[in-house]
Amino acid sequence: MSALLSAWAGLALALAPAWADEPPPRLPSSMYVTLDRYRYFTDCLAGREWVTVRPLFDTPTGSEEEARLLRRITGGSRGTECSYADRMRMTRMLLRGGIAESRYRQVYGGDEVPPADEGAAEVPAGASFAWVGFGRESPARLLRLFAGCLAERETGAVHAVLMTRIGRREEREAYRALSRRFGTCLVPGQRLRANSLTLRPWLGEALYQLSRSRRPDAAN
Repeated sequence: MSALLSAWAGLALALAPAWADEPPPRLPSSMYVTLDRYRYFTDCLAGREWVTVRPLFDTPTGSEEEARLLRRITGGSRGTECSYADRMRMTRMLLRGGIAESRYRQVYGGDEVPPADEGAAEVPAGASFAWVGFGRESPARLLRLFAGCLAERETGAVHAVLMTRIGRREEREAYRALSRRFGTCLVPGQRLRANSLTLRPWLGEALYQLSRSRRPDAAN
């Protein structure tokens, strides 16, 4: 029996695509200061400005209501402790997803999560994944669905990514482990493309929303 299991494990490993065990490309170290400011800003908003920020996560992504709230949030942060880092140009999803990740770490980061599955997931026929540069990602709608699926099915591996600092070696290693599970959330024939910096906000939003649906954020 053990020989049979070993043979199956070897076959599964042989069939795993190359991308299923690759971390995303390294971000240049020159970005670290900016990324640390981004984390400070979102951490500050998710903590000190939560009363203002809280309604954001009851709005649909991409909606005009979301845009209005984000304008209020960034405008209201000026003159507060959070304004230290409010000099960066961010997309709506980078801001929203970054705040969601920060809130997740603050409220749910210490919760027990399922252990990450270390095996490579089976990949549906014709499906593939690739790490790409900025502006070459798949449409936001597909990334949102992908992140939501990963948050639900691969909670432990997504949690591991969100607990790292962006762009650091630990993040790349956590992404490497998560990439082995991407097959669980790809569909047959799909060719999904993502950038590590812009996928992370989708993961942050997805895992925060999933966590608050299971155990409501006490400040809601």
